[in-house]
Amino acid sequence: MNEIPLDWEVESPSLTLFAFHLRNDTKGVRDNANQLWEQCITLGEQHDIPLLKSLKTALRSYTYNSKDSQYQYTPNNEDREATEAEKPYLDDLLELVRKDPKLGQARQLSFHALTGKDDLQLMGELYPLRIHDTYAIDLTLRYRQTVDFTQFSLLNSFEEIRGSLGQTLLFFAKPVNVPESNYQDFANQCVAALLPQTANNLNPSCQGQLFGSPIFEYKNDQENPRERPHILVWLNSHPETQQYIGQSEAYHALLNLLCCRHKILFAHHQSSLCSEAAWEIYSQLEEKVEELTQPPEETLEQLKQWLKQIPQTAFHYTKYLRDIEYHRTAIATNIQNYASRLEKLQTFSLPNDDLTFLQYFLNSTCCKQSQKQIQVDLNYLTPSQNLFQQMTETIRGLVEVDQAERDRILEEAFRESEKAAQEREQKLQLWIALVGTGLAVSGISSQVESTPVETILNYRQPNQPPICPTAGASTCILYSFLDVMIH
Repeated sequence: MNEIPLDWEVESPSLTLFAFHLRNDTKGVRDNANQLWEQCITLGEQHDIPLLKSLKTALRSYTYNSKDSQYQYTPNNEDREATEAEKPYLDDLLELVRKDPKLGQARQLSFHALTGKDDLQLMGELYPLRIHDTYAIDLTLRYRQTVDFTQFSLLNSFEEIRGSLGQTLLFFAKPVNVPESNYQDFANQCVAALLPQTANNLNPSCQGQLFGSPIFEYKNDQENPRERPHILVWLNSHPETQQYIGQSEAYHALLNLLCCRHKILFAHHQSSLCSEAAWEIYSQLEEKVEELTQPPEETLEQLKQWLKQIPQTAFHYTKYLRDIEYHRTAIATNIQNYASRLEKLQTFSLPNDDLTFLQYFLNSTCCKQSQKQIQVDLNYLTPSQNLFQQMTETIRGLVEVDQAERDRILEEAFRESEKAAQEREQKLQLWIALVGTGLAVSGISSQVESTPVETILNYRQPNQPPICPTAGASTCILYSFLDVMIH
């Protein structure tokens, strides 16, 4: 970067942080909805700014709890404290600083801030708002004097404040001893002095003219809104510029336009994240389909595990598709709102103003191409929802067939076992009967002559086991019966 000419100076420089934080989502007020206010309080504590440290006492978003002597975040109180004049516009815009009882209007909070070199004192203002479902702040630090670039370090004291939707830094100052042909170089030097650590990563993207004065835009190409700073350097070179800034309608048109811009970028980023996650599930689904097309010999337990996993995966997949649709709607809605605010801003423009740098955003990737890409993704991803159901039914059929085969095998084994048990039972009953018969015969044989009986018992058929000639008649009869039962 070129060296700064020694006579270049900056008159009454101010740096405004426009930060935007999502207050509501589809479920209601978010858990971290009050993050912006807590960060402002932290900033006040770090730099010993009493007004910021006690911010909760001034905001409608907080109420005092006498039980623990603390202020608690109470978002519903914002509407309760709205005046009759404000109530018709609650869904559009609401100022969050409590009304001054004497003036009957919201107060912009003004404060003295840090002291810089040569005892230069920073002045500051905080203007907190609720814009539809979003919290917004206009936090400004300014010098009233003419300073050089080395005294910019205290202006950018906003490192701790990060809105979930993103933020814009607006630097506004009057160039001193700077030829109009060098305004771009002057703007570059302002950015380098304000952001010495990251200026090299910022590129001058567009240039225009607003309310008679030139304005320069800087940004990078990061996808994540938190890593995508948006810097505007607005040079106060026209006598009517400040007059138009002070007009409420013109100011709010610009503020709303920036809010829509960051909502579009945020929705674009969130949609990209959802698409990536959905495509990852889609690829896993394709792998499962291939395995089922040429299935390995899966065990029944593995198939049952798939049945548990697939509905859960399908639920997440459907949720991602729903969120993509939600973000697409958010992009489309905020594109319309952005265009509307731009038209409103143009009604306040001076004859030589050039707002094409704001119009250019509507033709950027995140607006036009993003919507096309989302539609392409949905065209591919949506039909796969049916594939989850088909896969579930296929696996369930495999499980049922496998289970039926297992049940059949078990039933046959049970029948064989039962048949064997019946045979053993029959043999046992027969054995018991034979024992009883043998005992009965033994009792009878003891009362008759032994010779005829022994003659009968000694007779045996061929291939039968020999019977001991000395055994009793009843015993021999029992052996004969057992021999028949066994053979």
